[in-house]
Order: sequence, then C-alpha cells, then structure tokens
Amino acid sequence: MSATSSLLSIAKRPVKEVLKRRMLAGEFSPTVTIGARDPRRAQVFMCLYNRPDRIHRVLELLAGQSNVEGVDLHLWNNNRRDHAVYERAVRDFGSTGALRSVRLIRSPFNLGSIARFYPVRQLAASGYSGPIVVLDDDEEIRSDFLSRALEEYDAEAITAWWAFEVNDAYWDRSPSRPGGRVDHIGPGGMVCSAALFLDDDFFTELPQKYWLLDDLWLTYFAKSRGLALRKLDVEIDFVLPETNQHHLNPLKDEFFRYLYPEGETDTTR
Repeated sequence: MSATSSLLSIAKRPVKEVLKRRMLAGEFSPTVTIGARDPRRAQVFMCLYNRPDRIHRVLELLAGQSNVEGVDLHLWNNNRRDHAVYERAVRDFGSTGALRSVRLIRSPFNLGSIARFYPVRQLAASGYSGPIVVLDDDEEIRSDFLSRALEEYDAEAITAWWAFEVNDAYWDRSPSRPGGRVDHIGPGGMVCSAALFLDDDFFTELPQKYWLLDDLWLTYFAKSRGLALRKLDVEIDFVLPETNQHHLNPLKDEFFRYLYPEGETDTTR
C-alpha cells in the first residue's frame, strides 16, 4: 500500500465509524421492496458481494421452498458496483411461489458479511422475536431446507449446517454430527432467534482487525451469552469455490487464538 493510499484509508475511518453507528441504529432503507413482510413467514437474510450471476438462482431456490407460510427475503449488498444488477433481478423476478417479499439494501461501503445482521436487528427492534434463517449466495439448498430449519429452531440455540468440533486450533477440527458436539458454527445455513442481535455488543465489541470474521465472532458471542450450538441436519452444496475469500484463512487462526488463548472453546466453563 502506498503512503497516499494509507493516508486516505486512515482519513476514511471516522466516516465509516459514523456510518456503522447509523446502521446499528437502523438508519437504512431498501432501494427495492417487493411485497410486504409478514412475521408468519420464514425470515431469510443474505449478504451479496461478488456473485451477481447467482442472484436469479437464489431467488429461484427460495421461491421453490415447500411447507412454509412463505418467505420474506432480506438482501444486503456490499458491492455497490453490482447494485443495478441486483435491483433489476429482484424487480424482474417479483413475488413468485413461496417468495412473497424481498428487501434489497445497498451498503454505504463493504461492511463484510456481519452486515446481514443489521437488518435482523432492525426487524427485532420492530417487535419481531421469532426465528431468522441466514444463507450464503453460494449455497444450493433443497426445497425442504426452510421447513426443516424451522422445525429445529430453538430460541436458546444457534442451529447451523456448517458446524465443527474444534480442538486446540481453528483448523484442527472435524465436522459435527446431528446431536453431537459443536464448537464452531458458520452463519450460512443457520437458524436462531432474531433477539440475539438486539445486543449492541455483538456489533461494537468485535475488534476492527477481525471485522470480516463474523463466523468466529458469532460462535464466541453466542456461547458467551449462554446459547447452545447445534448441528442442523440438512443437505447443502457449495458452488463457485473460486469466489471465496481464502486470503482470510491465516487471520482466522489468529483470531481463534485471540478469542481462546487457552485453547478452550467452551466459554461457559
């Protein structure tokens, strides 16, 4: 990074902190709204960043969900350059099948995947206290995914498909089994209570250096608040692995050691 770029980055920090406080206060609105929300429906939250070609497939997968009252989809786009693509796709697709409403929000800058929890918090602040489901846009789900996730919902737990037993290091891990031990979860493919994100600390206590590592932070935060971690018994396939942010892998191990300096992943003991 050049000296000029470094200075510009430093100068932008106060502005970004102001914007984060506004997001925390729920001071944002969708640029596109299709349909009206209904708390009886499945509330699904997703971040968009570098896979604009996936948006139509995402909408199709949610429209095809079975045995649910319907789906309200909340999309947070972290890549302003692709926003017109997302707007056009959402408008063209409309309210179809199980997909009854869509809200598309344009982020003021790339806030990382933790940003999907700002609209969760906004929804919870409006009085909603039920389950929320988080998905990633590179996940292929079955038509019964939402119904099965909601069946396993427990307000005192985070129940996630991406679930691992972890030993003394972040990468020293093995996949969890349904009903088995879970030390770490990833948000993509999880169900939990919206109320968890009313806690300011989830957004304000995450060190800036590790801001993009919301999976590690959510795992730690949930355990520190006494929530159980469970494996969600569903099938999900990944696509487009080349679009993943593998450059963050070394930082994940560092953040794990920061959160668990003694290597103990059970923070409730």
